[in-house]
Amino acid sequence: METEKRNVLDGVKTTMKGVDQQQVLRLFKNPLESVRLTEREWIYGVLGVASAFVGYLIWSLMIASRVNGFFGGFLGMGGLGGMTRSATWPIFGRLFLIGLLSTAVLLAAIWLAAWWRSGTKPELKLFAIRIGGTFYIGAAGFLLAALFTLMSLGLGMLLLSITLLSLLLLSVQAGAEAGAVPRHALASYLILSVTSYLVLITLIIQIIF
Repeated sequence: METEKRNVLDGVKTTMKGVDQQQVLRLFKNPLESVRLTEREWIYGVLGVASAFVGYLIWSLMIASRVNGFFGGFLGMGGLGGMTRSATWPIFGRLFLIGLLSTAVLLAAIWLAAWWRSGTKPELKLFAIRIGGTFYIGAAGFLLAALFTLMSLGLGMLLLSITLLSLLLLSVQAGAEAGAVPRHALASYLILSVTSYLVLITLIIQIIF
């Protein structure tokens, strides 16, 4: 067991050493370049999703603290409706779960829509790699949203909305190219993928909160 763990860790270290920083920079500048990634370049898809998710978690912590602080100070230490200073982590936990499920739902919605409208089942691993490669810009967007949330809640939420909308549009466009959706089916693909994602994530948010 220990040997297997050591081999996995060594493999990860070797892969990380082979990451081309210029490739990461290219994907950050032009996210749709990710549709050219191959299965051997899986690390770039993983890093894209991971970097965006870390940025989202930082924003989640900031907004949880800000919201908790607002309600905590609204009626003194007792807060409002049982909201106290200790509520920051429960709020963060819910946002963490939403972010995790949102990523999975987005990938599933785009993959299924591409499969249906292209008539060909996309290879899931390669498809996920190429979608993940569009997420690098999300890391910067979430970090900026977190920073501005400390200064202005309204401005922070605006930057968050721009980031989320950008990631959705880029992911859907990359999915169309990665899934080889034909031009005549593009409109129905866009409508189906976006609508199904928004409906599902709305239901998830209602369940969690």
